[in-house]
Amino acid sequence: MDLFTLAAVNLVIGFFCASYFGIDYRRNPKRHYLLDFSLAGAILFLQSLIQMLRSHFDFPYFLGPATVNTLTLLFHFLVLSALYRLFELPFRRFYLLAPILLSYFVLLLPLFQQEQLHRFMLGFSMITLINSICLVMLYRVKNDKFAGVITFFKFVMIFNICQTVLRSGLFVTGKYGYTMAEPNQLIHQFGWFNLTIHAALVLTGGLIILARQRQMALEARAETDPLTGLLNRFSMQERLNAELNRAVRSNQPLTIMIFDIDHFKSVNDKFGHQIGDQVIRAVAEVTQATVRNYDLAFRIGGEEFLLCLPGVDEAMARTKAELLRQQIEQRAILTDQPVTVSIGFVVATKAQNLDALIKQADDALYQAKRNGRNQVHSAAADDAGLQVEPPVVLGLG
Repeated sequence: MDLFTLAAVNLVIGFFCASYFGIDYRRNPKRHYLLDFSLAGAILFLQSLIQMLRSHFDFPYFLGPATVNTLTLLFHFLVLSALYRLFELPFRRFYLLAPILLSYFVLLLPLFQQEQLHRFMLGFSMITLINSICLVMLYRVKNDKFAGVITFFKFVMIFNICQTVLRSGLFVTGKYGYTMAEPNQLIHQFGWFNLTIHAALVLTGGLIILARQRQMALEARAETDPLTGLLNRFSMQERLNAELNRAVRSNQPLTIMIFDIDHFKSVNDKFGHQIGDQVIRAVAEVTQATVRNYDLAFRIGGEEFLLCLPGVDEAMARTKAELLRQQIEQRAILTDQPVTVSIGFVVATKAQNLDALIKQADDALYQAKRNGRNQVHSAAADDAGLQVEPPVVLGLG
């Protein structure tokens, strides 16, 4: 493949990256890594366009090698920036971007204008540095959701570092006659071929990221109640069994708390279902603001909610339940009618059956209602010595 054909392929890849990721960024402006991928595509497109035009027209040096080499560095920099943004890691871009921009002016010096080897070695060293920074970051980052993406980009960076080091060695040995007398044209073509492979791999990696993001969004949507944003019943059994087994292994208490809105039917009858939905949302907001970030909050029925509180014993559970009850009552959700909740809870201090615990918490809830509502009642779970018996479909032993 000649340089013009390789540049044309890179042009297409760059255009696709710039347009596809750019459109997706407009739909999801909070995903800034999409902007970096889009800019990387635009840079690749511009670089390839200049290279194609150079094969037919004479360009001054400052628009030719100096610009093409700098654009190549910017392409690698933007890929690095995109991955840092994806994993939400701190990255002081200016400290790397400044030397890249400065390299353009360095390339204008007579030493670099007159000697192709000097230009390439400067570019090789900076590309290797950028890819090495990216590779170190990928080995350090811990993100189970993007494990496949991390592995893929590790391969991409290792491949690019190896081919860059190989080309550097061939240039140096060729300069001193150890390999070929004039290897520059061959290695230059080899370099563009590797840039094409690297660009295609980056595009593939970006598409893998988008596919994974969409898969996670679908999973979250399947597990999330659309009205409140809390978890729904879809994954409740699996999540609660996991927490109960974890509590058993660590010998820590676990509280299951169930509550619902008092006289909610009268709210719907008096104000309508839209206001009823607003009440449910408001109770969910208070709940989310009250629980810890690692507690599990579910909406399990129309106006019924369940909380899983790891590491919470009987005294702590009562305190937390009272706090939640008071916060909801004091919220003044409706002006014409108080909104209160009744809460029942059970504390598992040893291995117990999950279904039995939920039933005890539910019985405690109904006891709170029988006692007059707007109050907390504990099931005072006793140590029955039962073993954890998760449902067979969960595949837990």
